[in-house]
Amino acid sequence: MDARNTFQFTAFLRGLLLILSAAGYTAILGPPALVACLLDPSGRWPSFFQRTWVNWLLRSNGIRLRSIGLEQLEKGQSYILVSNHASILDIPGIISALSFPVRFVAKKSLGWFPLFGWFLSLSHHILIDRKKANSALVSLKKAGALLKNGISIVVFPEGTRTPDGQVKNFKEGAFLLALQSKAQIVPVSISRSYQILPRTGWCFRPGLIELNIGEPISTEGLSLREAHQLRKKVRDTIIKNLKT
Repeated sequence: MDARNTFQFTAFLRGLLLILSAAGYTAILGPPALVACLLDPSGRWPSFFQRTWVNWLLRSNGIRLRSIGLEQLEKGQSYILVSNHASILDIPGIISALSFPVRFVAKKSLGWFPLFGWFLSLSHHILIDRKKANSALVSLKKAGALLKNGISIVVFPEGTRTPDGQVKNFKEGAFLLALQSKAQIVPVSISRSYQILPRTGWCFRPGLIELNIGEPISTEGLSLREAHQLRKKVRDTIIKNLKT
């Protein structure tokens, strides 16, 4: 077996350990996190367990974070964070990097996973059934309520993880939400997560993930007809701020 094959096999074993650690931390933190969801409607305690879970996962698997631009975000302000999506590790990376509570827009099928999915539902992550048109409308109302309560929303407008590391076309949902709610959009550029854990396969290589937090973009005074221009501006900013 040559060095390249040995390295691939080692990366595969690390991928298995990543899955096992995620399952173990879910088993440990899941029950108290579910109780926290039921007893704390403010979302502060569920956010604490969410952050604890991702920090355990990242640190125990040798994943480091470097964040740039966090000083541009105001304390107590809620945002719609729009990010490229290169790896499943983008989600824990964003949660760990930010000091304020966030909720994600995700596919509804995740809600059926024991403990993990139940937590997503009870902690008010926005789960969308992509096969039903009215699901998006309900989700828009739910997202608007979260923003009013000081909780920021994270959206991956590509809709899914990129298969090749390149930023794909953006869908307009996040931008329509921002225009309707008058919330500021924050472009988030995530670099190197694709090299650590790409979409295809489970070969995992510990390393550094970089998050570049762009300057918040105001939507005040913009109409819904300007969603296309806003989408292009945010996508261009995200691509520009990616590390090569």
